Amino acid sequence: MTNLFIKMARIIVLSLLVASTALVILYFIIYKLLITDQIDKAKTATDSIIVMKYSQMLHNNTFKDIIKIYSKRTDIKFNIYPVFGNMPFDKKFINNILKNNQFYKIENDNLIYYRPLRVEAECVRCHGGIKRNRYTGFKLGEFIGVLEAKLPIKEQLCKYNHTFLWIFAILGIALIFTLYYFYDYMKTIKTDIGTILYYFRNKIERGLYEPLRAKMQYVEFEKLKKEINNAVNSIVYFRNELIKSYLVNDLTKLPNRMKLLEDLKKEQFNLAILNINNFREINDYFGQDIGDKLIRLIGERLKNLSDRVYHINIDEFAMPLPYGVKEKNFEFVHNIIEELEKPYKIYDKEIILTFRCGMSKTKENLLTTADIALEYAKRKKVKCLCFCDIKDTLKVFEKNLQMLSILVKAIKHDRVKVYYQGIVDNKSLKVVKYEALVRIEDEEGKIYLPSSFLDIAKSANLYPEITKRVFKKALDTFKDRKEIISLNLDLEDFENEKLREFVKNIINQFPEPERITIELLESEDITQSEVSIEFMKYLKSMGVKIFIDDFGSGYSNFSYLFNFEVNGFKIDGSLIKNILTDKKSQMIVETMVAFAKKGGMRIVAEYVESKEIFEKVKELGVDCSQGFYFSKPSEII
Repeated sequence: MTNLFIKMARIIVLSLLVASTALVILYFIIYKLLITDQIDKAKTATDSIIVMKYSQMLHNNTFKDIIKIYSKRTDIKFNIYPVFGNMPFDKKFINNILKNNQFYKIENDNLIYYRPLRVEAECVRCHGGIKRNRYTGFKLGEFIGVLEAKLPIKEQLCKYNHTFLWIFAILGIALIFTLYYFYDYMKTIKTDIGTILYYFRNKIERGLYEPLRAKMQYVEFEKLKKEINNAVNSIVYFRNELIKSYLVNDLTKLPNRMKLLEDLKKEQFNLAILNINNFREINDYFGQDIGDKLIRLIGERLKNLSDRVYHINIDEFAMPLPYGVKEKNFEFVHNIIEELEKPYKIYDKEIILTFRCGMSKTKENLLTTADIALEYAKRKKVKCLCFCDIKDTLKVFEKNLQMLSILVKAIKHDRVKVYYQGIVDNKSLKVVKYEALVRIEDEEGKIYLPSSFLDIAKSANLYPEITKRVFKKALDTFKDRKEIISLNLDLEDFENEKLREFVKNIINQFPEPERITIELLESEDITQSEVSIEFMKYLKSMGVKIFIDDFGSGYSNFSYLFNFEVNGFKIDGSLIKNILTDKKSQMIVETMVAFAKKGGMRIVAEYVESKEIFEKVKELGVDCSQGFYFSKPSEII
């Protein structure tokens, strides 16, 4: 990066150097003109002498007499060198002067001019005609001597040189003054620039957005200072607006979750979190516009009911509790909830909301513990719950966090395992099908059952990835086998678009889709999910078999078995476990078998753990059995 001051100094020095060079060139040009003028002067003088010689010779004056006469009238000194005398010139000089008809040189502050003398017509007439010319040996036009004119030019050269010396001296002085003025000018500019740079380094870089108040020495820098201050004022304004948007909820203009976290770092207080029950459904039903107005109205009510309120989530508000005693805080919160649950009138609609609250007074992780209390209030379906009243919550919370860590690492390092349990045909006693069951393995090789991690996987949105791993590994294992492979999906999987596409693609790649069975967990919501129904139809069109898993545990509506045209179902394990001792379980199973036979559906009994149970389900007409009596789930088959 070039320094501005150095660059400007270079420009000035270069400009002066160009000017000096121009003066030197001009010096030599004028010097040449001066010499040319002196040469013309010498030429004119020698021309005059040659012209005079004829008239003067008629008066018996010799050439030397003529030169003496002319020399008295001028400062030019003349000499003549005849060829028949001792000429002080070499042959090269003679050839040069004859060729150019003149020659000059500067010697000892004199300009010496030479011109050749030749035999002219007047010479021949004067010296006796042709015979005389033959006698002397010279002919018309021949070279007979050299005329020298010596002009003193010392005075002219001195004047000329002095003039240029003065010019160069003035130029040098001008250079010195220019550089000095430039240095002084740059010094002043540097002061203004230094002031601005100091302001940026010591104010702006440290986040101190204060106006630049120092007075600038130049108008241009004053204008720059004004623009800088305008920019700083804009930065301050937008920073404040950004802080507001960062710490304030845009909808209610209440302090948000970030502001609450900042305040919790500065002070300690007991905290209550209020949640609107089923707000998502309310928002979906009435629309976002009414939903936003509801939230604003709730915020306004809370501001009138409490000194400090935070809007920490779309349907959650937090507020410090005024008392140190739990009972008084409960009463305070119940009074607020009572006010919040009064009807809200928006347009022509009257909307009634219900609320739940979680409270906490822990010194650490206050917001987290209040959130946990709120979650447990939802599970226990109570209006308000304090974290201090929840037993073993922290242990469960820590255990879930540990399991989540194991789960994440298992997915990352490919420790999601697929175990297989055989399903036996009750007549042939041969394994005709295997169910794929998921397990995870930790770093020490310990295997975890689905009951310990599936809920956590669903809450952490890891469940779809686990399902994908199970499908891929199971179908890779069975693509070259002859048995049927049974895989589990639930309604949540059916409604996950990305997972649906994955299942479609991987089944399309399987050589015999008719060897795939999808076990769908029984749910009333299936009948209301158009996406699930369409996906089920698509799977059946590919040849995939559909079984209802754990049939008899919940909804157990026989009609949708026919409506969906499922291929069969698995009897819930709780019925099979008690089938030897519980008459009701036996009657239910008998009814299921009779129903399935009429509908052409296959039945599988789970939890067949003894020979007695196997004999019983076989007696009742169940088609297949699965349980520890035949085999435990194993990674190797």
